[in-house]
Amino acid sequence: MTAPTVPPLTARLRLRARILYLKALLTLGDVPALGRIALEIARASAGVYKDRKVLAMVSQRPWISPRAEIHCPNLHIGPQCFIDDRVTIYAHEGGGRVELGPRVHIYRDTVIEIGYGGSVIIGEFTHIQGRCNLKGFLEDLVIGSNVQMAPGCAFSPYDHNYEDLSKPIWAQGLRSKGPIIIEDDVWLGLDVKVLDGVTIGRGAIVGAGAVVTKDIPPYAIAVGVPARVVGYRDKREQR
Repeated sequence: MTAPTVPPLTARLRLRARILYLKALLTLGDVPALGRIALEIARASAGVYKDRKVLAMVSQRPWISPRAEIHCPNLHIGPQCFIDDRVTIYAHEGGGRVELGPRVHIYRDTVIEIGYGGSVIIGEFTHIQGRCNLKGFLEDLVIGSNVQMAPGCAFSPYDHNYEDLSKPIWAQGLRSKGPIIIEDDVWLGLDVKVLDGVTIGRGAIVGAGAVVTKDIPPYAIAVGVPARVVGYRDKREQR
């Protein structure tokens, strides 16, 4: 059995020094007036794009990019979360809360938006890639732990009323069939859309471009518009 390769002493010392340097910059991020500058230096020092994940790993602190836009009074961010550049977290008046569990990663151009009492709750170690749109309006969007979400996914736990032809749609109010619940260990492909009242069961896989209008059972594989189950990860459950 081959012994694991140990980095040379100089490489280990260089890595240790880099970690201490980044931790010091993150600590300075809390200092009035200097904080924004320190965070920008840390951001530039860590590398490009996903190289910057190290900023959420060098300590228990979450990394919130100074280039993210956040307006959410009831925001709870767990340790070692990673909030990338150009992420937006926005609460309208009357919104509930946004809660990110430990080690959640949210990548650039993703928008989290809440209002009308709705909340967005995301479990531990869930990774949300770029350009996703997560809404909590009227009802909650609840995403479990270890969920893998490809770019462009969107969730809407509400719908517009539209029956009154004498009024514009925007003036007719909102309605909902219920919260959206994504259970643990789900994998959502590119550009998946999930509508109100839907539960996607634990361990399910939803293929790229699917529009999910009905519940998906645990460990199912679903594709299409509207999404339909085409198989199960456990072959004994195929039907």
